[in-house]
Amino acid sequence: MQPYELTEDAEQDLREVARYTLNQWGKEMLRQYRNGLKETFKAIAANDVPKRAFSKTFPNLMVTKYRYHYIFYLIDSLPKPVIIGVIHERRDTVSRLGERLA
Repeated sequence: MQPYELTEDAEQDLREVARYTLNQWGKEMLRQYRNGLKETFKAIAANDVPKRAFSKTFPNLMVTKYRYHYIFYLIDSLPKPVIIGVIHERRDTVSRLGERLA
């Protein structure tokens, strides 16, 4: 069992990252990037990442970064962190998150 939870939106984000990385840089880079993301997710669960609150409106929404992607996750009285998004730094983060937090 994972020490974190992924929402369906976050899983879809990961599929998009995988497709893009595979098409642009190949299998080895996909393997490396996927492993890096998984290690970051584990570090989030262990509370071992630099994090910051994303918004005063949602104080339990945290954000950290792995290379080119922001990882958004919920904490605060949850049994484990819930990762709600893995969004590329060039994407419109606010609109993508707004849909997920509504």
